[in-house]
Amino acid sequence: MISTVGLVYLAVALTIPTLPIQVTSQLHGSTSDVGWVMGSYAITAVLARPVFGALLIRIGARPIVAGGALVVALATLGYLAAPNVAILITCRLILGIGLGGVLAAATIWMVSLVPPSKQGWALGLVGTVNYLVLAVGAPIGEAMAEATRPTVVGLAAGIFPLLSLLLLFTVPDHRQPQEDRTEEHRSGPRTSATRAAVLPGVSLTMAAFGYAAVISFSAVALAHHGVADGALVVTAYAATMVVIRVAGARSPWNFTSPQGLIAIFLAEAVGIFLIGTSDSLLSAVVGGVLVGAGMSQVYPALGLLVMRSVDAQRKGQAVATYGAFMNIGISVGNFALGYVANTAGYSAMFVTATATILCGLVVAVLAATRREEG
Repeated sequence: MISTVGLVYLAVALTIPTLPIQVTSQLHGSTSDVGWVMGSYAITAVLARPVFGALLIRIGARPIVAGGALVVALATLGYLAAPNVAILITCRLILGIGLGGVLAAATIWMVSLVPPSKQGWALGLVGTVNYLVLAVGAPIGEAMAEATRPTVVGLAAGIFPLLSLLLLFTVPDHRQPQEDRTEEHRSGPRTSATRAAVLPGVSLTMAAFGYAAVISFSAVALAHHGVADGALVVTAYAATMVVIRVAGARSPWNFTSPQGLIAIFLAEAVGIFLIGTSDSLLSAVVGGVLVGAGMSQVYPALGLLVMRSVDAQRKGQAVATYGAFMNIGISVGNFALGYVANTAGYSAMFVTATATILCGLVVAVLAATRREEG
């Protein structure tokens, strides 16, 4: 399953360095067009995830992942024939639908492949794979484009999701013992999927401001304050995310309690504040590590609260709806923090991100408290 998701996401990662060139050089688009092309797929991915989550109980995860991978492949190959920016954006919107289906179904499928004690780790595994693929795929795509042609990159990006179909049918439907599945089916109140996802999702949206602050603004903010090599903060953040999530398979820690949520949200908030007030690269990197340590656990911890609030039939839709809040948070966070940075400066931007994360902490504790009372 991990390899399947990785091959599908390579379609996104490989084309990151080539799509802007295609827009500006081949299709004679503007810088604004580049932004629309690069970000448009996230819109349909957000909208598609809850829809496919609702379909999980009816048709199962395997057909959704297979269909989503096929849609991603065809949409990516469509880049090569796009005669203008509008058609290219249409291909990206279609890609988002397929990717939303893959992410929604693969997440809940991964959860079904592990015992209940490791479900939190499994929830974060899809995101971990995406981080790794983005880190490796984008440089590979750039190197391929320089060594050959961007067309070759587009072909490869379209073929990899098709290869994932070969691996898909080797993945079992489940690995949980029968008694685990029976107990899981009986556990959880009959709360609606949307209601279960709202409070944890809102909290996740606010936590995603930390992602936006680090990925989009940390390097440029540090350069503005005279600190060179600020991209190392992003590296420290991503590496910490991956290491902790991979190691989480053997971790006994549980961050779904109010106390646990306070710890991971505070780690993220302190890290963001440290980056925003740093006058040296070392302290900024430490901040990146703290943000990574906190965020690595925020998504799976809040996701477990969602899963435990619904019965087995609603888990797929609930988790898919919850996952969409991350994409919303990143998009809104980039826009809002960019506006603050432009009008009030980078220091104010990091303070805003820190305050938003702390608001997310309050919502997370409220969600955990309601879950305990329920």
